[in-house]
Amino acid sequence: MAGIFSFLGGLFGGKPQAIAAPTERVQAILDRIHAQGRPCLHLVPGGEGRTRLGGEADTSGDWPRFRDRPMACLARVDLGEVRATGGPDWLPGEGRLQVFLDMGDRPQDFEPEQPGACVVRWETGPERPASAPDDLRPRSRIAAFPLKPTPRMSYADERIEIDWRALTRDENRTLEAAVLDMLSPEPAHQIGGYPGNLQGDDMEVQCAAAAAGTGDVRTFDPDDLTEATIEAARDWRLLLQVDSDPAAGLDWMQRGRVFVWVHEAAARRGDFGQVFAFVQFV
Repeated sequence: MAGIFSFLGGLFGGKPQAIAAPTERVQAILDRIHAQGRPCLHLVPGGEGRTRLGGEADTSGDWPRFRDRPMACLARVDLGEVRATGGPDWLPGEGRLQVFLDMGDRPQDFEPEQPGACVVRWETGPERPASAPDDLRPRSRIAAFPLKPTPRMSYADERIEIDWRALTRDENRTLEAAVLDMLSPEPAHQIGGYPGNLQGDDMEVQCAAAAAGTGDVRTFDPDDLTEATIEAARDWRLLLQVDSDPAAGLDWMQRGRVFVWVHEAAARRGDFGQVFAFVQFV
């Protein structure tokens, strides 16, 4: 779920009280939101650890580095488990994804948008836990936190045109409460579907522009947006969303979220050589 309701949900953690039933006008809006819903996997605590945050890296190559420092092992995604629980069909059905992220030397240096600051590897061979480099910094050592994929729907309220001024006060409250009910429970770790935006709703567009240009999402200029870029953005998919999670020891820029994106066609052929990462916070 995107937009202001994600902010309100995180800020207040609940919905207004004494909410009236949806009027015909409100129900029509909700029907449009539901019609554009996308399935996703909500990652909840539990499972055997085949899908997890942190822990040992199962990688056959050298431990990736960024600016001569070892990257954090952010997550391991078991693709067989993902497929078995109804995950995206654009992901390979076997093997595992190992996701690495540069954490910076200090919290204020954290900038996952930098080219090369996120690395995703698709591994299909025997599992070979790799020993962490001796110079891996403490802030880049993420303890293993098992996650269990659970099917869920995701929604994008920002992509539905709503004339709020045409609604009465009660209708506004009813609609806000209904949309808050659509939010994934926090922490909102997720694979596929719409992102749980905390700021702008243009990450796919930034990915498309960077892929066709500089390769750096930080150079995106909305004034240079073209119809071709907007069309190309439709092919970018949310590979992984990692929320701030006290139980897992993660806090992205004070209650933020990290998002990793991949092009659908590339993911279908097992190519994760170009991914883009973002951090958003309230």
